[in-house]
Amino acid sequence: MARRDLVLPRLAVAYFLVLKLVYALFVPPNIDEAYYWLWGAHLQWSYLDHAPLVGWAGGAAALLLGWTPIAVHLPALLSFGVLVYGLARSAEWLAPEDPERHFWVGLALFCASPLLNALTTLNYPDHALICFSALSMLQLGKYLGALRNGGEGRLRDLYLGALFMGLAGLSKYNAVFIALGLLVVIVGQAEFRRLLRSPHLYLAGLLTVTITLPVAWWNAQHHFASVGFHTAGRFNASGSHFALDGVTSVLTASLFYVSPFLAWGLFRFLFGRVLAGPQGAYQLLGRWTALLSSVGMLALASWSAAANQVKPHWLVLSFLPFVIVAPLFVRSRWAIRLHLAWGMLLMSLATLYYLAAPLPTQLLGVRDREAVETFGQEQLAAAAKAAAALHGASLIASTTYGNTAKLAFGLGSDGNVIDLSGQPGQFRLWRQELPDTGKNVIIVAPAGAPPSGFADRFDSVEDLGPVDAERFGHRLTTYQLLLGRGLRP
Repeated sequence: MARRDLVLPRLAVAYFLVLKLVYALFVPPNIDEAYYWLWGAHLQWSYLDHAPLVGWAGGAAALLLGWTPIAVHLPALLSFGVLVYGLARSAEWLAPEDPERHFWVGLALFCASPLLNALTTLNYPDHALICFSALSMLQLGKYLGALRNGGEGRLRDLYLGALFMGLAGLSKYNAVFIALGLLVVIVGQAEFRRLLRSPHLYLAGLLTVTITLPVAWWNAQHHFASVGFHTAGRFNASGSHFALDGVTSVLTASLFYVSPFLAWGLFRFLFGRVLAGPQGAYQLLGRWTALLSSVGMLALASWSAAANQVKPHWLVLSFLPFVIVAPLFVRSRWAIRLHLAWGMLLMSLATLYYLAAPLPTQLLGVRDREAVETFGQEQLAAAAKAAAALHGASLIASTTYGNTAKLAFGLGSDGNVIDLSGQPGQFRLWRQELPDTGKNVIIVAPAGAPPSGFADRFDSVEDLGPVDAERFGHRLTTYQLLLGRGLRP
């Protein structure tokens, strides 16, 4: 017989799943999704911006479903499915008195968090980070919980936790906070220090490190380019003073996108009494993972050179450890209902917006950057391809990595696409050995871009006129087509 107390969370989960599927089927990749999608066409041990799993998964999806919106979003949907299975299994030890309620309420709370819902739908590295970080913390929490109760713990849980931690490290570098959190818990809690004498702890650590070796191998082959990119390349130009403006901004945005109605539960998780039993062992691990992530990312946000780049999804490991066990800390039925309503409102508006863009913002007279960055790939690609055929150009280019990635997705290949931004990125690495010098290039630039702006890159540049990107008969934006003859190195 169906439980009446679970009707609302089950309906909420079903509703959020419908929104996910609709978005995945009909909305093309935004500029970052398109960029990460191209990594799958260039399988490598790792990549400049992030660890390789997002590229590997994208490559497999392309083989299955081609260059289509559903293929782009397939890896995120699959990793979300794996996460749901892990949450269902973990409910049996997190809430043995009523695992069914814990699972359904917990899954509904997770899906109703706009940030986590979006990150498990989009083709970002974060979908795999969320999946494998959650599974790692849950397995390690279960193992530590047995030790806390005076037992020995199942080695299977320890090694599975290490395996998933390694896969999280192959997803995004933030996974290091799980390892640091585990270290703090083992050293700081007397009941866990005996692990330091166990060879299994070090073998599990070796397993994690071995899984992440592709990242180290690629960096060793490329003069540790990722290290340089993340420590200097993306920050140097913006100043070097410290202020709280960036911290305040990212915390406010995070509260909005994670949900203000979970704030008290998050506070209890981080600073309240530690629960008894295995739930408390997980809480200690999750607490320290979240706190270390918060300290690291908020310190970065306080630095003026990085403040504009630190976004709520950078702090995902500051919230994830709590959200996946939220029913243990959010007991108020009204807090749960308000959170579900918050998530339904924001995710419904977001999905409807993307399905109808740019109509909503045009009605309001608002400049629609998101629609410009998400739609129009096919039109731009067709215009650039026709111009290349007419003028005998062998390459097509744009002026940002995002627009270049959009063009490539619209063309169905990046084989003849280059990025003229001059910024470090995968496009430069992929083409650095190719004989592009001297070739003619169709340039897709922002509206009104003068030929003189590209004079240092070509022997000559000719303006070919504007081209509009439209949707539903409404103009998204205007680009300028130019012909660059004789590309210079």
